[in-house]
Amino acid sequence: MRRFVLVTSTRAFAEQPYVHGKALVAALLISNGIREDAEFVAYFIDAARAIRVLGNSVRSLFPDEESSTGLLRRALRGARHPGVKLIERVSLANLIRRPVVDGRRGVCKPPRDFTYVAYLEPADVEVDCGAGLGDMPPHHQFAVFNIAADRQEVVR
Repeated sequence: MRRFVLVTSTRAFAEQPYVHGKALVAALLISNGIREDAEFVAYFIDAARAIRVLGNSVRSLFPDEESSTGLLRRALRGARHPGVKLIERVSLANLIRRPVVDGRRGVCKPPRDFTYVAYLEPADVEVDCGAGLGDMPPHHQFAVFNIAADRQEVVR
């Protein structure tokens, strides 16, 4: 299972909501549908809460920023949506499974199952390897690492 975690805050979501929507789309959508082997987590570090979107059960996820951002907004308000869950009182450590990859320097080849972490807010995360994508916005990091993981699957 591929897990993409965006470490953010309520302030960052209020100031840059579309960055979050783009990250959701990059983590879960492919040209002909939704990645069933992936999930997206937006972790709000200042509120110890998260929105988890499961690729294998989410419905009505569209590639436009307005609808993907709206899905996240509604989830934060507690609205129910298939495949989307608001998790209260959770730590970042409880949302991460090993191996963990992020954008720091390195040349990490994607393992079959991984957690990729991108940051809009600083966080202390123990990382197994870096992918060297940290200068990119989160949605680009997710898209590039997804493509690299797809290529690894073909080789396996």
